[in-house]
Amino acid sequence: MDRIRIFQVSIYFLAFCILARLFYWQFISSVSSSSDSFSQEIKLPAARGEIYTSDDFPLVANQEAFILYAKPNEISQDPRKVAKTVAPFLISEKYSTSEAKLTEDEQKQKDTETENKENEIAQKISNKKLFWVQLARKVSLLTKKKIDEFNIKGLGFDQDSKRFYPEASMSAHLLGFVGSNEDGDDTGYFGLEGYYNNQLKGKNGRIGQVKDPFGFPILVGKYRPLEPKKGSSLYLSIDRAAQFIVEEKLRQAVDKYGAKEGTVIVADPSSGNIIAMASYPTYNPSIFGEFSEDYFKNPSVADTYEPGSTFKLVTMAAALDLSLVTPNTVCDVCQGPRKIGGYEISTWNNKYYPNSTMTEVIQHSDNIGMTFVSEKLGVDRFYDYIDKFGFGKTTGLDLQEEASGFIRQKDDWKPIDLATASFGQGLAVTPIQMVQAVQAIANNGVAVTPKIVQKIKSQGTQEIVKPGGKHRVISPKTAAQLTEMMVNAVDQGEAKAFVPKGYRIAGKTGTAQIPVAGHYDPNKTIASFIGFAPANKPKFVMLVRFREPSSSVFGSETAAPTFFSIAKDLFGYWGISPEGK
Repeated sequence: MDRIRIFQVSIYFLAFCILARLFYWQFISSVSSSSDSFSQEIKLPAARGEIYTSDDFPLVANQEAFILYAKPNEISQDPRKVAKTVAPFLISEKYSTSEAKLTEDEQKQKDTETENKENEIAQKISNKKLFWVQLARKVSLLTKKKIDEFNIKGLGFDQDSKRFYPEASMSAHLLGFVGSNEDGDDTGYFGLEGYYNNQLKGKNGRIGQVKDPFGFPILVGKYRPLEPKKGSSLYLSIDRAAQFIVEEKLRQAVDKYGAKEGTVIVADPSSGNIIAMASYPTYNPSIFGEFSEDYFKNPSVADTYEPGSTFKLVTMAAALDLSLVTPNTVCDVCQGPRKIGGYEISTWNNKYYPNSTMTEVIQHSDNIGMTFVSEKLGVDRFYDYIDKFGFGKTTGLDLQEEASGFIRQKDDWKPIDLATASFGQGLAVTPIQMVQAVQAIANNGVAVTPKIVQKIKSQGTQEIVKPGGKHRVISPKTAAQLTEMMVNAVDQGEAKAFVPKGYRIAGKTGTAQIPVAGHYDPNKTIASFIGFAPANKPKFVMLVRFREPSSSVFGSETAAPTFFSIAKDLFGYWGISPEGK
């Protein structure tokens, strides 16, 4: 009798265990995974949105590519043999972008990468618990055809895409590039790709795979494929022809003047739209891995430098706006060097101009005259205008990695700091900040936040990007006075021989020594020229900046000629005739 009871209890207990397990699989397990309903999800990558110039030409497009995958349960060949067949094609594709023959070290590197890829593939396809496994992404059509020729059962391809640059390296610093994050997903880095990554990347799709309790795929299981959604496309204010002119002229100038680096920004002063932006040397975003990381940052927004004499425009604007000086005010301390706070200040060429007017101070780029102006301003008022012009903070331009520059805290300023800041020493700015400041002068005293993206398009929708914010910095009268002073500086200055005949151009040169180990190196400079044209109705504001030109340290002999050369081509392109014609 006891045996029968024990047997009955055992039967009931076994039945209870089976029912409990079935209940867990049917209800609890399915609820706990209700967010995706699958034991394994396979991502289907979304295509990124394209990037277009103002005339709807693609600077960045998508090129057909493929995902190479394997179904381990269907592979009958030895995994190591399959890996040795496939891996060389995948690695060779990476090195096919190099036109030159590989060096011995590069060949060793390629061999090592091939061996590592073989091991990776063999390990993945040996795991029979996997129904589907990705072996490679961004596989070209040519490589796909080569692998298909081996007709290896269990290997297949899905659609993918990779970035394609119809204009090669044009606008590379502006665009940024696409790499992979820690999860292997396409991710934008630097420039527009980084700033607008969330809009460009789209939404990945997925394929779900049901597994049995032991982890093996159920080949007739339930699938819920979700198609990927392509990312939004960007439409820029960049003028493709102007960008080409700028890049070509900049490359020629960097080589001609032996500069380590050059940067040009062209913007519309009334809207703040960036028309062209370039730096040289540059890189090719389609093969960014072959370049040093030093090339990736955009100097237009990420570099900080002492602006030198171009900053005299900010100082003079503040004094004019507060009616502390007029264009005809005479400098009564301009007869020679000055001692301020225990330091001697002199002019850049050791020439002095007694009783100069403020117009002549700008014309001669006179440091002594600027100390005269800064003393009338005082620290508080000068500091307020530096802030109003946008220095010491980012402009809000829609590019990744923008720097804010450096302005010493107001309470830390000494008399010598006030004096040197008046002619652009002891503070750090970015190129885009200088453009925004001079743009305010060209725009009747109103500063506009610079912008590059004009609209964002996705499937069936279009979003117009709001124009940048505006705020008044100086009065229209001050802007008009300073414009005439800048025109005079161009017509009477050191670079007047390079000015296109018949055009009124407002501008200012800058030659800033580079601080090295606590002092300024007289042989290392930042040479720049900033201005706008035509002066009476500005079409563009432009900055040209060179780092350490070797042919001449002066902006008047390097940056200014480059500015006028680009301006001449832009006049022709936009059909801007000389004054009175």
